[in-house]
Amino acid sequence: MTHQDEAAATDRLRQALAAFQTAQNHLLSAERRLKGLPQAEVDAFWNGLGRRLEANMRTTATEVVAAFKQFSAAGFVASAGDRHLVTQAQRHLSAGA
Repeated sequence: MTHQDEAAATDRLRQALAAFQTAQNHLLSAERRLKGLPQAEVDAFWNGLGRRLEANMRTTATEVVAAFKQFSAAGFVASAGDRHLVTQAQRHLSAGA
């Protein structure tokens, strides 16, 4: 693997982790805003924007797992914090299966 390939693998993982964290924050924020609302409003949210937030979460989790595989194949070792996010992404995908 060339230095350019190694840099690309590192950058891909960094971007995937950032996107995954953003998706997690959006979903968590939405769940907090829904607390105490009437069930009809909660259902309407999950049938619209909530569905898109969940799809984005799956997409970003999938990219994290793929980027981590490429990163690991290059012989790199992720930090504990990054590894924790990768594990969260893997769990999210397995829970949705």
